[in-house]
Amino acid sequence: MRISIDRLRALYAAVARCHGADDEEASIFADGLLRADLRGHHTQGIGLLPYLDDFYSAGVMHFGRPVTIERETVSTALVDGHGGCGHVVGKKAMDIAIAKAEATGIGFVTVKRSGDYGMASNYALQALERGMIGISMSTGPLLVAPWGGRDAYFCTNPLAVAVPSGERDPIVIDMATSAGSMGKVVLAARDGQRLEEKAVVDKDGVYTDDPMRVILDVMDRESRMSGALLPAGPKGFGMLLIVELLSALLSGERDWESERPADPTGRAAYYAQTFIAISVSHFQDPAAFAAAADRMIATLTQSRPAEGFDAVRLPGGGAAATERAYRAHGISLRDEEWAMVERLARKRGIPLDADASEG
Repeated sequence: MRISIDRLRALYAAVARCHGADDEEASIFADGLLRADLRGHHTQGIGLLPYLDDFYSAGVMHFGRPVTIERETVSTALVDGHGGCGHVVGKKAMDIAIAKAEATGIGFVTVKRSGDYGMASNYALQALERGMIGISMSTGPLLVAPWGGRDAYFCTNPLAVAVPSGERDPIVIDMATSAGSMGKVVLAARDGQRLEEKAVVDKDGVYTDDPMRVILDVMDRESRMSGALLPAGPKGFGMLLIVELLSALLSGERDWESERPADPTGRAAYYAQTFIAISVSHFQDPAAFAAAADRMIATLTQSRPAEGFDAVRLPGGGAAATERAYRAHGISLRDEEWAMVERLARKRGIPLDADASEG
């Protein structure tokens, strides 16, 4: 089915208001989920909504919390999110990074006591839209085992980088450092499908492509998770460690000694993020940089594809095309996704009439 952008945005804002969000917070929350849907990342948009609803109901995250700077220099800041909405904390933290980059060339902001901030590239795109290079990364619930291990010690530790271009779609990398996102593993289990690779490890320490051997444990809220996701190989594990060090440890969110209170699924969680904005103009003429980026993109996408490929594709191009199509024709959703939303709306007393709008 297809749903209009305005209708979906109104729904997201209404859910936020049910949990005490003011107009500004509801707008930020709605825009963050909607942008994920627009770029085809529904596991960070509509698919994330019921889990976030649980988080706010359980008091894991809150609207109405301040976002304060604890330490600061001209180009850096340590921010305390006070357990607030991750989408709100993330936007405000990247705003700080952008302001510092405008003044000094780079802004580096790390955040402790945040919440689930959804799609990592939301914040990288925030800097991109100001003509800057944006970098965003996050930690969260413990879902991922170390390479060679079986027990969950890390989140999927997503990392996003957005680099401006000129006439071409910009390069936007948005990836989990795990072999797959939790949302995709849950979706595969729901659809009764195998994963593309052995991306999970079960409670017996066996690497497998069967998501149900982990999801059965993950969804059991009476016990701790006995299986885990895997990092994206040894190189992915290296990237995962970098996100952990630059977010959870640098912010002081996690010291690897004390144990965090569990989130509603029974998994310990450490919500920390880092946001970096880099001003291109402090290094070279932005127009020259954009032109060079365009030439690189054109050269690569027009180069000869290898056997089994129809073209060379760069990260961000597909999501940009999806966003253009969805903005023109409405957002395509799976029937079961909308059914899930209908159940949530009934639970919260939110009308789902076709002319729903923010108010």
